[in-house]
Amino acid sequence: MKNVLICASLLGSILAFSQEKDTIKSNDIEEVVVSGRYYQKYKLNEVSGSLRLQTPIIELPQNVQSISGQVLSDQITLNMSEGIVRNVSGARKVEHWDNVYSNVFMRGASIATYMNGMNVSSTWGPINPDASIIDRIEFVKGPAGFMGSMGDPAGFYNVVTKKPTGKFANSVRFTTGSYNLFRGEADLDGVIVKDGVLDYRLNLMGSSNKSWSENDKTSKIIIAPSITFRPTKTTTFTAQYNYQYLKFNQPGAYLMSKDGYASLDVHTNFNDPNFKKTEVKDQSLFLTLDQKLFKDWVWSTQYAYMDMNYDGGSWWGTFDPADKNIFNRTLSNWQATGKNHIFQTYLRGTLNTGNIVHKIIAGFDYGDRKYNADFSGYGPGVYPVNIQNPQYGVDPSTLPPDSFYTLNSAAPFYNDQGVKYTSYYAQDQIEMFNNKLRLTLAGRYTSGTTFAGYPYYSEGNIVPKDKAGEFTPRVAVSYSIMKDFSAYGVYDKTFVPQSATGIGGTSITDPFRGQNIELGVKKDWFGGKWNSTFAVYEIRRKNILVAGNSNDNNGNAFMIPTGEQRSRGFEADIKGEIIKGLNIVVNYAYTDAKTIKDTDASRIGVQSPGNAKNVQNTWLSYRFEHGQLKGFGISAGYQYQGGRQSWFGTTAKYDQSLEDYFDTNFGISYVARKFDVNLLLNNVLNRKLYSGYRSDDGSYAWIYNAPRNWRLSIGYKF
Repeated sequence: MKNVLICASLLGSILAFSQEKDTIKSNDIEEVVVSGRYYQKYKLNEVSGSLRLQTPIIELPQNVQSISGQVLSDQITLNMSEGIVRNVSGARKVEHWDNVYSNVFMRGASIATYMNGMNVSSTWGPINPDASIIDRIEFVKGPAGFMGSMGDPAGFYNVVTKKPTGKFANSVRFTTGSYNLFRGEADLDGVIVKDGVLDYRLNLMGSSNKSWSENDKTSKIIIAPSITFRPTKTTTFTAQYNYQYLKFNQPGAYLMSKDGYASLDVHTNFNDPNFKKTEVKDQSLFLTLDQKLFKDWVWSTQYAYMDMNYDGGSWWGTFDPADKNIFNRTLSNWQATGKNHIFQTYLRGTLNTGNIVHKIIAGFDYGDRKYNADFSGYGPGVYPVNIQNPQYGVDPSTLPPDSFYTLNSAAPFYNDQGVKYTSYYAQDQIEMFNNKLRLTLAGRYTSGTTFAGYPYYSEGNIVPKDKAGEFTPRVAVSYSIMKDFSAYGVYDKTFVPQSATGIGGTSITDPFRGQNIELGVKKDWFGGKWNSTFAVYEIRRKNILVAGNSNDNNGNAFMIPTGEQRSRGFEADIKGEIIKGLNIVVNYAYTDAKTIKDTDASRIGVQSPGNAKNVQNTWLSYRFEHGQLKGFGISAGYQYQGGRQSWFGTTAKYDQSLEDYFDTNFGISYVARKFDVNLLLNNVLNRKLYSGYRSDDGSYAWIYNAPRNWRLSIGYKF
C-alpha cells in the first residue's frame, strides 16, 4: 500500500504542472502520419538521424528493423531484458545478470549496444535501457561501415532516447502487476521559448518490484531532462542527461542442480536476504550540435560521457562432493566503474553530377571506453544451502565486513580492460536512373587498441595492449523494382584487435576479422501501411584464436589464429497495419552458426554459443474503431525458439543444447482521447521457461523466466 501511495503522490504532483494545449509544432518531425485517434504506429519509414543515413528504410541496402515506442507500450515492455527482441527476426536475449544488462544475440553472436548512434558497449553493461526514456530501437543487422568497423559482424541495436518535440505533449503512466510491481512514469514535453527557439523534455520514472523467486527485490529511479536550443534557423543544439539508480538483491537468480534443467521449483532462490545488496549509479550526458551549411548539407557533432558505478557483491559456489543437494556458496566482491568518452563529427549532404545524385557522408569517430572491477572472493566464509529446502538467515557476523567491499587495484581478481579507437570514413550513395538504382561505395580506416587484464595480480603488472589498424570497405546496391518494392545486396567487413603468444614464444597480432554478404528484398503494401523484408546472408568470423597442441611447443601452451565460424541464415520480417485496426509484428529467422575451422576436430560443426536455429515471433493487436466496442482492443502473441544453444562457449565439456522455448501472451485494452488502460497476461500457459548452461562439473545452471503473471498499465495525456 505504501508503494501505491508513493506512486499516486508522484503522479498527482506532476499533474499539477499541466500545460496548455499544443500550440507549437516541431521543427524536427521526421515523418507525418495523418490518422484517427486509434491509429497505432507499428511501421516506421525512416531511420533516426543518429544512424546518419539520408535514405528511407525501403531503399536501404541492408536489413534494418525499427521498433516504435507504440509497440513497446502495447506489449507493456519495461526494459531491454524483457520482450523487446521479439519484434525482430532472430534477435534473442540470452541470460546472465538480467537485473543489470541485456546480452542480445543475433546472427550467431552477441551484438553491440549503441545509444543515439554511439557505441556504448562495455563489460557487464550498459545498464538495461528503460522504456521510459526510449523513443525507438533500431536493429542493424550485419556490419554497418557507416557507423563503425570494430566489432562483431553480427550487428548492433541502437537505442534512440526521447528528445524535445517542440510541442506540449505531456503524459503520466502508472503500472502495476504480479510480484508487487509498482511503477510511475512522467513524460513532460514542452516549449520554453516559442517558434522552436528553446524546447524541453523531462522524463521521470520510479519503480519497485519483487520477483517470483524468494529474497529478490529491485528498485529503480530515472531522471532524464533534455533541451533543444536553436539560436538561429540553421543551428540546433541538444543536450540530454540521464541518471539511473538501481538497487537489487542479486544480479541474476541462477539455480544449480545435478538433476537436470528446471528440476527445482520456480520460486526457489539460493540468495540469502543478509547477503550484500548491490547499488548501481549510472550517469550519461549527450551533447549534439547540428549546423546546416547550405541547401541540404549538414555538419553534425556529437559527444557522450558515461559514468557507471557498482557497489555490491555476488555469490557463487560448488556442490558438496558428499551430498548433491548441498550447494556451498561463496561470496565475492563486486566493485566496478565504467567510463566512456565518445566523440563524433561528420558531414552529410547531396551533390548532383548530371542526372546522377550523390548522397555523401564523411566524418571522424573517437572512442575511449574503460572498465575496472574487483571480483575478489571472501576466503573465510562458506555458506551451504540445501537446494531442495533452502533455509534463510545467514549469521551476519560471518559475512564480509564493509571494508571488504572496496575497489582495490592490487586485489588478486582486479579487472582492468578497455578499448580506444580513432576512425575516418566516407560513403557515397550514388542514385541513378531517377533513383531506381542506388550504388553505395564506402570505406573506413580504424586504428584501435584493446586491453584486458584479469586476474590483475599487482599494481606493477602492465596489461598488454592489442593494437591493429584496418581499412574496411563497404559495397552495396539497391534497385527499386517498383516504387514500393526493392531488392538489395551488400558486402561489408569488421575487425577486432587481438594478440596472443604463439608457438616458440612468438607474438600473434593479427586481428579477428568478420565479413557479411547479404541479399534481400523489401516491399511496402497497401499504400505503405505495412511492409515486409526477406533476407539471406552469410557471415564469416575468421582468425579466431584457438589453442595449439602443447606437445608441439615443448609442453607449453600456445595459440593459433586459425579458428573460423560461419553463420548462414534466412530472415523474414512483417510489420504494420494489415487491415483497418489490425496491427501485426510477425518474424522468423533460421540461423545456422557453427565452427568450421579449429585445431580440435571435435569442435568443428558445433553450434556457436548463444545461437538458436529457429526463432519465430508473432504479435497481433486489434482495436475497434466503430460501434459499441469503439476504443477497445485485444492483443495476443507468442515467442518460439528452437535449436537453442547456451552462451557458455565451445570449450565447455558438456552438451550445451537447450530445450525449445515457447511463451504466450494475451491482453485487452481501451483507448480514449486522453486516457488508456492496458491489461496483459504473460506466459499464459504457465510453462517453465528458462535459459542456462552445463558447467564443466556436469551440473546444470539456469535462470527461470517469470511464470504466469499479469500487468496493468494506465496512462493519461494532458
